[in-house]
Amino acid sequence: MKRMLILEVFTEVLRFLKDDALKTIRDHPAGGEFAASDFTWVLTVPDVSKDSTKEFIIKSATQAGLVTEETKDRLMLVSESEAALTWCLKLPSDGSVTQNHSRDSQDQSPGAADADRSCNDPAGSQEVEPEETSVLLETRRDGKRYLVVDCGDQSHFTVHEVLEGEALKKLHQDPGIYWGGEYVDIKFKYFLREIFSDGVWREYEQNFPNEVQKMMYDFTRLKQVDEDVEISCPGNLVLLAQKKKEIKTFFDSVDGASWDDGVIRISRQKLRSFFDESLQSITEKLRAILDQDPSIGDIVLVGGLAESQILRQHITDQFGRRYKVLCPPGPQEAILKGAVELGRNPKLVASQKKGPAWFKCFS
Repeated sequence: MKRMLILEVFTEVLRFLKDDALKTIRDHPAGGEFAASDFTWVLTVPDVSKDSTKEFIIKSATQAGLVTEETKDRLMLVSESEAALTWCLKLPSDGSVTQNHSRDSQDQSPGAADADRSCNDPAGSQEVEPEETSVLLETRRDGKRYLVVDCGDQSHFTVHEVLEGEALKKLHQDPGIYWGGEYVDIKFKYFLREIFSDGVWREYEQNFPNEVQKMMYDFTRLKQVDEDVEISCPGNLVLLAQKKKEIKTFFDSVDGASWDDGVIRISRQKLRSFFDESLQSITEKLRAILDQDPSIGDIVLVGGLAESQILRQHITDQFGRRYKVLCPPGPQEAILKGAVELGRNPKLVASQKKGPAWFKCFS
């Protein structure tokens, strides 16, 4: 196996993305011959990135041919939270950004819950589903503060204020927590290991890593819903299991899962349990930040895990009575789309003397 320096890896990734972008433009009927120097290149970086990390990215981008020493002013680094919030604030007021109504716990006795119910409740529920509430973001006042929760593999929290002229200023940046989508995936893997005991799952992971990766990819879709789900069981896993005993018997002592002719069925309650630790940690971190800054008005959820109905409903239940809980359509794409907007209008983010969240790289 060839060993590569991290700089080489980053450089080759950026080189591929650059070449692929230029080829896509060139192959389009309305395209033409363009060089890298014809564009402003916008790269997103985590909010917790140090200046040394940003300099590393600049060096990689230069070696990859996105810019040269003479054209570094065409390279722009943008923090992920500001990119995401920029996109959310740009959305029209026709319901593209919605606020879910709070839903009290299902454990409450009849009559104890508020009349409002979540629009995420599954079809067939006895609960009444309200209409989504349109949020007129473009009518925001100067000085309004937003808490952006980037729910990716890990969870990051950033507070921004809208300045005069609609520029954003970062007020607070939390180092983030480990609990996020990645930990939900780990809980799912633990569950599979519990089902396929006697070393079956461990052997399967070692011998068929590509198939395990495919199962985790399929689980990404399942994480988005709040209902009973099912996932196909690969043939090689079935064969390994049957070497030990009849595959149905693996499910006899496991709660929340059953076997159905090549498919693993997982109950809604078990699916929710994969989120428990992540939801608890995210809630605790949110509460701590909100308690420190009473001026925060809205909570904005972005990132891959924000696709999850379970996560969105939990945050709404916990904070929806006091704060607006917002999530844009396609929350995983918000950072990408916001980065494009900042590339077109970098003045949307206020320059800060200490550790600017975005900057152009002047030679």
